[in-house]
Amino acid sequence: MDQQLEQMSVDIQKIVYKKAMLHACKYSTEDVIGILIGQINDKNINIVDAYPLFHSRVSLNTLEVSLDIISSELQNDRKIIGVYEAKANSRGIMSEIGEEMLKNINQKQAILMRISQIEVDDAPILNAKIVSLNENVKYVINSTSALEWWVIQDRLKAGLHWKIVDFDAHFENVQLNFRNQYLE
Repeated sequence: MDQQLEQMSVDIQKIVYKKAMLHACKYSTEDVIGILIGQINDKNINIVDAYPLFHSRVSLNTLEVSLDIISSELQNDRKIIGVYEAKANSRGIMSEIGEEMLKNINQKQAILMRISQIEVDDAPILNAKIVSLNENVKYVINSTSALEWWVIQDRLKAGLHWKIVDFDAHFENVQLNFRNQYLE
């Protein structure tokens, strides 16, 4: 007897695409990783924000500090519900870190968003894909992949990806705001 898949509806706010994809664009030659913030209810996941974490090095201490800072600022109804990643090459260092972070989130619906470069009409664009880590859960995304690209295209032209601040940059200069509120 086949086990029936549990369907989860996933709503992704535009700000999530903006922060995650601009982070990937700024550090296009490096792996990047960030966290996804939101709410998970019975059959619905709402991803409302993203925080860029790292683009080069990750140590356990800086990871713990960054997660503590973010967790302390979250509203009661929001929590860390997943990870986004973009690989610059096949090294996959961030993927291992992302997998460990997802295990520690300790939710069967933990979200992994993979950002990759694809070609459309011979032009490279970014694509964000939600990947299910739980073989019994199927995600139904409530947005289109075209939306993901168009949400950031004008911001790329304006050079806003150069302003993205992740925790790597914040730890080097604490005056830099890792919240990236200028994108809202």
